[in-house]
Amino acid sequence: MRYDTRIEKVRVGSSPGFHREFEVEVIADFNRAIDDMFAELRSRGEQDLLAELCPYFGAVWDSARALSNVLAVKPDAYFRGMGFLEIGCGLAIPSMVALTRGAARVTATDMHPDVPDFLRRNLKANALGDHPGFRYQAVDWRRDKDVLLGGEAGMIDCVLASDVLYDRGQADAVAGFLREAFARGTAQAIVTDPGRPYLQEFVSACARQGLKVVVEIEQVDPVDRRRDVFVLWVDKERILRPSGSE
Repeated sequence: MRYDTRIEKVRVGSSPGFHREFEVEVIADFNRAIDDMFAELRSRGEQDLLAELCPYFGAVWDSARALSNVLAVKPDAYFRGMGFLEIGCGLAIPSMVALTRGAARVTATDMHPDVPDFLRRNLKANALGDHPGFRYQAVDWRRDKDVLLGGEAGMIDCVLASDVLYDRGQADAVAGFLREAFARGTAQAIVTDPGRPYLQEFVSACARQGLKVVVEIEQVDPVDRRRDVFVLWVDKERILRPSGSE
């Protein structure tokens, strides 16, 4: 589907330290895009596909901003040799931050068929279009664990996820995926969430999987505290520490 788009400038980090402004192509009117998508699917008798094809990917959500800022405060040394996997990446701003900071490998994944075109244009616009360490995979991370975590593809040190706890089933799905990733060598995961109803269920699901979660708050807007985002640091042995402490 074709969308009306605009360029949004996304500031990540702050001075002193890492800070950068990314230019990101987004859907200009998100609500209209949903209405247009529904009308098109209904005309084809396929309105049941709306949940799968709804263009949620096309906005810069506060959870993605928070995750990007969390990465921004890490020291440069943290990224050397590191491999990252972002699940449900959407516009993949955290992935772009990791690449910019010097990550060795970044894999971004999403299921929506329109994500690759947006991602290709956004990577190019931010001088990351030919980055040798980046790849995109159009896979369902819930069903294709072996594709993402097996063999050479499984060289993942850190899993990134923003705003993926949007329904009850996702809490168990994300926790189960992380358990499998840790079992295959992943050392840490960072999950950000705006405070959806299933946040606590995710923490409980992690506990059932033998994972520990440290919860912090990331302030996206210094004035509007309603935009605060929960940052969940997930690991097996509570070795993870926030704000760049290693």
